[in-house]
Amino acid sequence: MTYLLMNKDTPWLLFSCEHDEFGEIRLKELEWFTELRPLGYADLFSFLDRRKAPKHRKHIEQLLERYGCTELDGFIRVTHAVSLNDTFWVREENSTLKWADVSLYSNPFDEIIANAAFDGTISDTDFSSASPEFGTDGSYAKCWVREADEIFLCKSGSSAFVIEPLSEYLASQLAEIICKKYVPYDMDFLHGRLVSKCRLFTDEHMGLVKAGRVITGGKSIASLLGFFENIGSGDDFRRMCIFDSLILNIDRHLGNFGVLADNDTMNIIEMAPVFDNNRSLCFDLDNDQLKNVDWYLKKLRPSVGSDFIATARGLLTDDIRTELKNLKGFAFRQHPGISVDQERLDLLSGIVNRQIREILA
Repeated sequence: MTYLLMNKDTPWLLFSCEHDEFGEIRLKELEWFTELRPLGYADLFSFLDRRKAPKHRKHIEQLLERYGCTELDGFIRVTHAVSLNDTFWVREENSTLKWADVSLYSNPFDEIIANAAFDGTISDTDFSSASPEFGTDGSYAKCWVREADEIFLCKSGSSAFVIEPLSEYLASQLAEIICKKYVPYDMDFLHGRLVSKCRLFTDEHMGLVKAGRVITGGKSIASLLGFFENIGSGDDFRRMCIFDSLILNIDRHLGNFGVLADNDTMNIIEMAPVFDNNRSLCFDLDNDQLKNVDWYLKKLRPSVGSDFIATARGLLTDDIRTELKNLKGFAFRQHPGISVDQERLDLLSGIVNRQIREILA
C-alpha cells in the first residue's frame, strides 16, 4: 500500500507500507516532494511510531487493541496519524481526503474514545469522528475535551496518590510569577474524579516539538542552556529549571519541554511555554510526612541536572535573584471552587520558602 505524508493539504512524501517475510512492518520512502523535513526527523518509521500513544499510558493499550491500532499500519489506517502537536497526517495515495476532514483542531472529538482513554471503559461501538487520544503521550489517564471553540486537556492523578492534579494547579501559581511563558492549570472534576485542566497551546500555525527530538548535544544543563540561548530563549530555560527547583519537580524530562515551531516552514520560533508539572510539590507525601520532610528532600533528585539547588544557583541571573528575594513569604492560594486542605497548602508553602532560602544562600 502506498501513502502520502501530508502537511495540511501539501504532500511531503510518498511512501510504501507493507509486511515483510517476518510479519514486521516495512516502510520505504519513495519520493520526497519538498526539501523540508519534520523537525527532528531521523527516519520514517521512528517519526510515525512516535505519533502513536505509548502503551504504558493508562488505559491506552486496550484502546489501541480495540480499534486495531497496535501495529503501525493499523494506526495509520484508522487515525491518519493526526496529532495536536503539529499538522502532519497520512492518507492513502489515491484518497480524496483533505486536511479539513481530519484536522483535530477543527473537527469534533469522539466522546466514546475520550471516555475510554480517561476511565478505561472500552465500548464495542466504532468511533465516528476524530480523536486525539491515539496520539497523546504520557503515563497518566487523560483525555481531550472541547468546550465551545477551545480544546482542553484533562488529566487525573495516579491510583496510588490521586493528588497530582492539586500539585499541578498549585505549581501553576508559582509559574505565573517565575516563568514568563507558561501554561495555566486549573482544577476540575471529570466523571467524578479530580483532574488538572489546561488549554491547548498549539494550533494549525504553531506546533510543539519535544526537546528530545531537536536537541542532540546531550541533556546536561550546560548543553541544554546553550541550545536555548542559541534560539533566544535562554532566560526562559533558566526560569523553567529554577521553577522546577522551587516545586521539586522530579519529572522534567526531554519529553515535556521543547520548542514551538512554524508548522509550514519548520522554523523554530522559541521555547515552548512551561507545562506538565504534576509530579511535583511532594505529590507522594501525606500531611504527616510533609511535617518531617528533611529525609525526603535529601534523597530527591531532578530528572534533568544532578541537584535542584545546585542547578538553580548556577542558572540565577540578577533579575531572577531579585524576583526570588521578592518571593519570600510566598503562600499558595485556595482554589475558588474546590476546597483544599489548608494545612497542606501551608506545609507546601513552607517547603517552597525553604527552597527559596537554599537557592539564595
